[in-house]
Amino acid sequence: MMSTHVLTRLVVALGQKQEKNADVSSFQKRMFSEMAQEIRAIADRYGMPRDHAADLIQTIGAISVILFGPEFETRFIEGFPEEAVIRLTECAMFREESVHGIPPVQLNSICHAYIQHTIDALNPEFSISIDRARCRGDSFCEMVIKRRKP
Repeated sequence: MMSTHVLTRLVVALGQKQEKNADVSSFQKRMFSEMAQEIRAIADRYGMPRDHAADLIQTIGAISVILFGPEFETRFIEGFPEEAVIRLTECAMFREESVHGIPPVQLNSICHAYIQHTIDALNPEFSISIDRARCRGDSFCEMVIKRRKP
């Protein structure tokens, strides 16, 4: 449990903007990409499925629980080959001890960077949108994975 907290804090710190209106730096993009490549390696090693949207939800859910703890346990999944929805009532990145004064909108962009890089690494044919987020004031997080249009 201690290691999941440390990793969560590192991801949140990595995503913090250094200046008020600064874009995500190339270093931050590279670090999120490196993390996503490691997640892909885990999925490869254990033969985790990721050909369909529903597969991606299952794989991301399992790996995220391992990396960030039980807050990422998925209680609601609706999955089909071309589109899948995941809803989370808890979020490891949104825990009080992880945010340390980071504005919610910035936390949302950190989450989006993590999940988008992860989707790109696992299967670049898909994209993800965050339709609802606890850090934006919603009562749960909702993410939709869809196959990109050709």
